[in-house]
Amino acid sequence: MTEQHHKDHLEEDQIDLIALAKKIWGKRKHVIRVTLLFAIVGLVVALVSPVTYSTSSVFIPNSSSDKAPSGLSSLASLAGVDLSGGSSSEISPVLYPKILEGAHFKRQVLDIDLSPSGISETFKNYILDQPDSAGSVIKKYTVELPGTIISWFSDDSENIIEPAENEEIITISEEEYGLFKYLDEVISLAINDKERYIELTVTSGDPKIAALIAKECEKLLQTEVIKLKIKQSTELLKYVEARYEEKKTDMYTAQNRLASFKDRNFSISSSSFGNQLTRLEQDYQIASTVFQEVSKQLEQVKLQVSKDTPVFSIIKPVVVPTERSTPKRGLILVIWTFLGLVISIGYILVEEPFKEIIGQIKS
Repeated sequence: MTEQHHKDHLEEDQIDLIALAKKIWGKRKHVIRVTLLFAIVGLVVALVSPVTYSTSSVFIPNSSSDKAPSGLSSLASLAGVDLSGGSSSEISPVLYPKILEGAHFKRQVLDIDLSPSGISETFKNYILDQPDSAGSVIKKYTVELPGTIISWFSDDSENIIEPAENEEIITISEEEYGLFKYLDEVISLAINDKERYIELTVTSGDPKIAALIAKECEKLLQTEVIKLKIKQSTELLKYVEARYEEKKTDMYTAQNRLASFKDRNFSISSSSFGNQLTRLEQDYQIASTVFQEVSKQLEQVKLQVSKDTPVFSIIKPVVVPTERSTPKRGLILVIWTFLGLVISIGYILVEEPFKEIIGQIKS
């Protein structure tokens, strides 16, 4: 009994599939027309989409993991700098994208001079001078239509902060906000935790500009990482340099006092003269000893700053791209054609049930 029921169920499924296939085949002209229409739209989108080029740089940050000497740690505590955990603690590459997101970094990118690529203006002016192409408009209202619709109902005004005078908090204008959003689209950073390398990618409509911006972004990113890495030891260096200048002044002052006293009392040989001369010589010796000790500490701190400075090994240097990265015209055409096929067949399958539901609602 169970086998017979299973057999009848399979026959019903086969009959349903055959019926659906006949229904689709009966309206094959409709399927062909809709699919062909979508294919034409996909071809237009593929042809008018703006051509972009991408280039990337792959590098590995290398730095020392040695802790600061105990003498420097105690000296740093006097300057309010904590080196107890080692002044050369690693900066996680996971934080690198946060540097790219910062307004300070993006402003530096916008100020990049494009003269080496043959364009006598900054990257900011180059972006503002670029007109919206027909391809970008079509893409906005086709491929990116869902995101475009969502943006109509989202309010970005709260993210725009007008600049204010004499304000320490970083503020951005509406124009900068738009430029920053553009940079988020054309500059990306990928981190490989397993192999411990970082890949910086830049996309632009001009291959030379893509390469130039990628190279400059690589330099800016490495500079910012170095600043963060040596921040503590740099603060200690400033503190020791200030103490160095103070002790040098104290030593020169004691030396001048001793020389002046000897010059004024060249022919005097009394006990009081001898006592005062001894005190001045002792003051000078103490000042000289302290100055020499601070000089040694200064050299140690300079070596520590040099040790803390990371060195970036370039695995894949930036090159001017010769092949476009987008649009992938063949893929776009296939996607649109497949979309037309699915929509046309889906319409045929739901047409009659939909009409029945509408009829039942009206009745």
